[in-house]
Amino acid sequence: MNERIGVRRRLMTRAAGATVAAALLAMMAPRVARADGRFVDLHGGVLVGGMTGGGSAGDADFFKRTGGPGFGAEVGLRLLILDLSFRFFQVVGSNGREGTLSYIPMLGPSIEIPLVGGGTDMSGRSRPAKLVLRPGLAAGFGFGTPGPAHAPLSADQISAKGLLVNGRIGVERFIGPVLGLAVQAEGGYHYLLGGSGLINGSSVSDHSSGWQLGLYGSVVVHLGI
Repeated sequence: MNERIGVRRRLMTRAAGATVAAALLAMMAPRVARADGRFVDLHGGVLVGGMTGGGSAGDADFFKRTGGPGFGAEVGLRLLILDLSFRFFQVVGSNGREGTLSYIPMLGPSIEIPLVGGGTDMSGRSRPAKLVLRPGLAAGFGFGTPGPAHAPLSADQISAKGLLVNGRIGVERFIGPVLGLAVQAEGGYHYLLGGSGLINGSSVSDHSSGWQLGLYGSVVVHLGI
């Protein structure tokens, strides 16, 4: 009997702890999400930067073979602390446009930590932060091409496809209510089928797993509530 009572007490203690933790998270999430004053944020922008990486396929790894500087675009939808984003990145080199990488989509938590406040308006209400730190984690599906992508995109253009996981850390400076300038570094893991590149219609390697790094600057437009 005493043992049953002890088990019940432990279960009640754990349930109470979980309830308190959930309540704290529920209270914190809106505050974190409101660093830019928005609970729902539809965002999009253009970016420039570069990516690199390596993996088990050696020189045939997509990031090893295709990495370099480039430009692209990204759009996303952020709800509280969850961000769903789509990205297209075009690598450029000595021959002009080269390989491409697309995320379709990436999903994960993204929190905002205000670094510089926006002050208060004439009625005394707090304005959105002017400078925010944005750490996050995202995972999703991606695919790459060894050369410029041509619409309509067909399967024979795709040289690598699979899972990508990225840790992210960025800083954004808001200029006005909807426009921001951001810098973001990211790094993570990939498992891509098809290695990198096609030779005579066959993939160089059946798969490659490894690491990737990226550094990007962007001009972002935010629309939301």
